[in-house]
Amino acid sequence: MPYRLLVSIEVIEFIERLPTKTREALRLAIRSMGRDPLGRSDALDRDATGRRIQIAVIGDYAVMYWVDEADQHVKVLDIHAADQ
Repeated sequence: MPYRLLVSIEVIEFIERLPTKTREALRLAIRSMGRDPLGRSDALDRDATGRRIQIAVIGDYAVMYWVDEADQHVKVLDIHAADQ
């Protein structure tokens, strides 16, 4: 069963400012996270509360998200240049 995607408004606004080709690639990759959230991850981190944060590198960008198993949500928290 696919997970529901919850994307922060800051991520949406960031993606909307990108060139069309990049924007579409990021949207497609984020949608795929809902189908296989752990299979898309390239790295792991922890937030201040100890929650596992997945990091997916998509082209020049790193997308940070966490998988809420209890609610079946993928929560996309941040996006930034992958070299940061």
